[in-house]
Amino acid sequence: MKKSAITIFIIAISTSFLFSCNDNAKKEKEFDDLMQQVIDVHDEVMPKIGNIGSLIKKLEAKVDTTAASAPYIKAQEDLKGSYDFMMEWMQDFSKKFPYNEEITADDKEKFEAKMKTLKEEEIEVNTLKEQINSSIDNAKRLLGES
Repeated sequence: MKKSAITIFIIAISTSFLFSCNDNAKKEKEFDDLMQQVIDVHDEVMPKIGNIGSLIKKLEAKVDTTAASAPYIKAQEDLKGSYDFMMEWMQDFSKKFPYNEEITADDKEKFEAKMKTLKEEEIEVNTLKEQINSSIDNAKRLLGES
């Protein structure tokens, strides 16, 4: 009887361990998928940064001292703000998620904190995307390029 109790105990511990590992793997996959979504949004808008500089220069040609130049000045400011937002976001993101940092669910508290931060970054990168796209669209509309 003693032997079967030990066997049951070992099976229970092993089963518990397997479920725990499976849960950690699931959480890590969820984290990796979310990280990829954030990176994908960044990769989508990063090439547009080159457009921003050229649009600022084109708008500069339209700026003069009359009241009619106000929309061009505002569009330039919006483009510059979008550029700055991208640079700040990238710098901030790389501090929060250093390259080659291994994030595992083994340390539950640390993992949950990183997941929370990543969810916040997802919101921010989507805001960044919207700001970049709208500032570019507005500048192109003003310049008659849309």
